[in-house]
Amino acid sequence: MRIETVAIENYKVFLDRQTIDFSPGFNLLVGTNNSGKTTVLDVLDMSPGLNHPHRSVRTVPEYGGATSPMSSFEVLISTKYEELRRFCGWEKIYLPIAAEALRDIERTEADVRKFAKLNADFVMRATFGNGLQKLHMLAAEVVNGTFDEKNVVQIAAAKLQYMTPSAEPSVGINLFPSQNYIDPYAKRIYRFAAQRKPGTEMTDQGDGVLDREALRLPFCINYLASNDSHGHKMLCELIERIFPSVKWIEAPYTGGVFRLRCLPCAPAERRDDLAIPIANMGTGLGNVIAMLYVALTTRDPQVIVIDEPNAFLHPRALRELLAILQSVGSQHQYIMTAHSPDVITAVNLASIVLLDFDGTCTKAEQVNEIKLFALRGKLADLGIRITDLHSRDRVLWVEGQTEELLMPDLLRYACPEVAASTAVLRVERTGTFSRKGVDPSEVASLYARLSTSSALVPPMVCILLDAEERPQAERDRITADSNNSLRFLPRRMLECYVLDAEAIAAQLTALGCTTSATIVEQALTDHLGTGPAPANLVDVDGAKVLKDLFCSLSSSTIEFRKTRDVPSLVAWIIRHKPEQLTELRSFLRGLFEL
Repeated sequence: MRIETVAIENYKVFLDRQTIDFSPGFNLLVGTNNSGKTTVLDVLDMSPGLNHPHRSVRTVPEYGGATSPMSSFEVLISTKYEELRRFCGWEKIYLPIAAEALRDIERTEADVRKFAKLNADFVMRATFGNGLQKLHMLAAEVVNGTFDEKNVVQIAAAKLQYMTPSAEPSVGINLFPSQNYIDPYAKRIYRFAAQRKPGTEMTDQGDGVLDREALRLPFCINYLASNDSHGHKMLCELIERIFPSVKWIEAPYTGGVFRLRCLPCAPAERRDDLAIPIANMGTGLGNVIAMLYVALTTRDPQVIVIDEPNAFLHPRALRELLAILQSVGSQHQYIMTAHSPDVITAVNLASIVLLDFDGTCTKAEQVNEIKLFALRGKLADLGIRITDLHSRDRVLWVEGQTEELLMPDLLRYACPEVAASTAVLRVERTGTFSRKGVDPSEVASLYARLSTSSALVPPMVCILLDAEERPQAERDRITADSNNSLRFLPRRMLECYVLDAEAIAAQLTALGCTTSATIVEQALTDHLGTGPAPANLVDVDGAKVLKDLFCSLSSSTIEFRKTRDVPSLVAWIIRHKPEQLTELRSFLRGLFEL
């Protein structure tokens, strides 16, 4: 089985009907807090009593008003007839048949028997909400109809009955009796989260099928060790990959109770006295054991839902778990929610669903595998990873590595309102902007198009470049031609803002050079002629000045390094002389229209 689509209407943050498609493999739901990620997973529980109408100014425009009383949901499940028969565990299975099929009963019986023998894929559409529950089977031309589990509608159904597994099924046509086909599938949707704690001990026995809440996990581990020792050994080895301190897991039956515990050493060392009850360990370990148990022991495809795995797993453990699931559990379908970018890069995602809450309600935007690969390719050409842009509201492109390193500090100083939500990335091959015969605005449009091609890439603030030796008129023309996508620093380069004697003296001293602000001030005057007044720093080659100063003041023992020294100089000035950056602060705030 697998989930094909989920549709939600008038439920919590979802107002208008939002349909989310899921693919085989790994599916990721991404969104801010309270955007509806966990709400989607709640719908997958397929509880007929689920009901929580959306409430906002759109549904209740006046104080004290009433909302629409009904939430509605639809889940499409892909399955097979044999899977249906095994999940239900019934000897008799009733399949709805089209009304016109009653005209030729013998042919209908033959078609139904053929459908069962072919065991082809078919779709079940479960609709529910506020106590109502219906199931529509769309399997073939003859098998097609809706079962109403709340108020049974007397419809024609084909009854298939297997006396023995190898026998021909007998088919009879009669009125449909009430049977629940939804619950057996809902029980195969396993959901794991930090708030859900798998069982640590139990007294009940049974088969080795894990329940969806994983409360029977202790017995299942004992069952696996007793009936499939190789599978149990594989499970322990995989758990050790994720948690290196756990060498073995077991659930011995003592005193009428199965107790799940972990060993910090291999069983060959016979140190069961060191065993730690899993009840005394974190929820992450229990969830991982349950996930791997399902992935390893269920031969049929299952649906494994993981809610915010980064909430209960260390990033390294999470990456290892996802790699294992993709390898040994590739037949299953995974639906995850996450804030962490580790999830995006740890596995090959089949789809990403972006949930965007606009302050009133949530909209879902689908990014399928083809779009995702295309976007990754475009970003890779520019030296960018999706994780660089994850959970940001905007992106500011800068000219080089130094600017990429120090601009976040400058934004925290100058624009604290937007600093945390702004990604700062350097553009590739900045020489392109000054190459003869190349229109810089065309290059800028390449980066601008990334923001419009997918919601995974946030809107672009601009591409911020050094002024270099471009005349002011040329800079103004390029900015206008690029529709403000290309902007230039007011000074020749960023280094022009850190030519401060006290800051330079502090940096040289930290690097082991004995000097003072007075000495640096004199050296700056020698280099610049009339002293480092702001008016004289607009067009100066700040990088060359710093290189010469470091060389001369240290007697050539300390080399100026842009990526090391410029961020340090900026940090010192922000702490001790922020007034030196007043011009730059005003400029940066203007970029963000603050």
